[in-house]
Amino acid sequence: MNKVTVAFVLIALIAPALHAQESDAQKGSDASRLSQSAYNIQQNESRMRAKWYNDLQHNDHQTSVNSLANLNKLRSKLAEAWQALGLSPPAAKAVAAAYQPNFSLNSRRASLQGKSDEEIAALIQSSLAKKDYLLANQTLIDFQTKKMRLGTDASPDGQH
Repeated sequence: MNKVTVAFVLIALIAPALHAQESDAQKGSDASRLSQSAYNIQQNESRMRAKWYNDLQHNDHQTSVNSLANLNKLRSKLAEAWQALGLSPPAAKAVAAAYQPNFSLNSRRASLQGKSDEEIAALIQSSLAKKDYLLANQTLIDFQTKKMRLGTDASPDGQH
């Protein structure tokens, strides 16, 4: 009986230690899983940031390509308008090629408010004479925009 009692006492003493070892192993496994989970989350966030950045670059590139195509179309239409106003095709293309869309945002524009068609035509002619093609283009665009708002289709020289 002595041996049996000693065995039970040993089991009673060893059991908590074995349980603690299993618990420590489980905690280590849980910590490892948490660590792996945190790593996976970090990797996913990193991939999402990289994808977002690549999407932005692609969109910026596509916008740039589209803007250039639109700018070429706009300059072509400006050249046609200049030819309709009497400039030779090479001169019309040269004037239209000087157009810069950002100029209209921060330029020293001539106000067309309250000006007659003849006064606007004089502004355009003066800009062309000074070879200030940026101002000439913007004045022509502003004039055409003003005419469209008014619903008329007159040219700056007063001809219909």
